[in-house]
Amino acid sequence: MHWQLFLPPILGAFIGYITNWLAIKMLFRPFEPKYIFGIKVPFTPGLIPKRRKEIAEAIAKTVEEHILPQEKLMKLFEDSKYKERLHKRIELVIDDLIESIVSDIRKTIKEGISLGKINIKGTIVLTAVDKLLDKAIDNLKEKLKKKLIEKASDKIEKHIEEELPIMIGQLKIREMVIETFMEIDIETLEKIVIGFSEDQLKHITYTGAILGFFIGVVQSIVSLMN
Repeated sequence: MHWQLFLPPILGAFIGYITNWLAIKMLFRPFEPKYIFGIKVPFTPGLIPKRRKEIAEAIAKTVEEHILPQEKLMKLFEDSKYKERLHKRIELVIDDLIESIVSDIRKTIKEGISLGKINIKGTIVLTAVDKLLDKAIDNLKEKLKKKLIEKASDKIEKHIEEELPIMIGQLKIREMVIETFMEIDIETLEKIVIGFSEDQLKHITYTGAILGFFIGVVQSIVSLMN
């Protein structure tokens, strides 16, 4: 009869382990509803497949309100030093633009001199005028570049500062998160969740076995007392 005292703890541990293992499995499985003679089997599909849309909406809300709110997105843009890169990009564009304009001006004036449209005679005089022209154009180029960069940078930066909050506000973060979550197939989602929480889930399963064992021990003790 003593073997009967060990039966409740063993059964309790087994039932506790299986119950917790099954509960974890039923979070995802079965992936789709199951039917017997046209009648839907209870608890199918699993909890997460069944409430997938609700879970996606809850995750999306958390991301939008706490992980990527508008204030944090604004700070990300500020921390990215986009203004410095913007100034460099503007400078490069203006450099190319001015170089193209100045080159056309220089070419037009020199062609006018060489064709006699500007009445200057003598090689020495022509060379001197050519050098003066280059120097004047270079000075003009530097002044023009400085002014344009200053004006363009201020205006573009102002427009960006005005438009950035509007653009960030129009980002459909919640819709994007929901759509992404819904696109992941359930089997892949199960692997992701089980993968990063495998150790914790094992502990839950073993805890069920341990609790079941101790409940069985209590039952054995109670039966002995009676």
